[in-house]
Amino acid sequence: MELAAAGLGRRERSKLDKRRRISEAARAVFTEFGYERANMREIAKRAGVATGTLFLYAPDKRNLLLWILNDDLDDVTESTFATIAQTHAHDGLLEQLLFAFEARYRYWGADPDLSLHALQELIIARDLQATPASHLAYYQERRLVLQEHVAQLVRAQQRLGRVRSTEDPEAIARLALAIYNSTIRTWLRSSDVDVVTGLAELRELLRLALDGCAVVSGRGAGETLN
Repeated sequence: MELAAAGLGRRERSKLDKRRRISEAARAVFTEFGYERANMREIAKRAGVATGTLFLYAPDKRNLLLWILNDDLDDVTESTFATIAQTHAHDGLLEQLLFAFEARYRYWGADPDLSLHALQELIIARDLQATPASHLAYYQERRLVLQEHVAQLVRAQQRLGRVRSTEDPEAIARLALAIYNSTIRTWLRSSDVDVVTGLAELRELLRLALDGCAVVSGRGAGETLN
């Protein structure tokens, strides 16, 4: 049994090492050649694996890019919402959302060209069937996790009496994310991808949306605005 466990451990370590090498190779090739010119053969070569092996980890270039996005955005999501819970729990909803989205703006803005390709591939990929093992399926799953994080912020604001308790937290979260998703694409297409400018526009749009669900002085937290 100990030998079997040791053997399984070696196989798992080998898989993790291979996964790491493939991810690092894909990042390097995408950065060096750009998304359109990058190819699976070059990525496999740099990762030190056979092309057939690479296809077992990602069936195409789109899935490789989604793999990188999933890993990166998982870290961004967990880090930003953990910080909000620790140091921004008493901020208003607008400030909390801007803090969460600023980290994503900085991530996408680090390589605007690759980011635009990634967002375009996500639009195309949504029309495709995501198998349980695909990186697209995982991306779609993580989008729901992000939405739930935002909904939890809304619920906390409702408990504080800052957002009407009659509003659906999930609907507010979807609205905030729809504004973010639209604004980030417009920003990345601009000639000057400046985070401060991008966040200023996002702030204004989110403010306009959130004003519709803010508690008005003199009314109860559960009353509906006319």
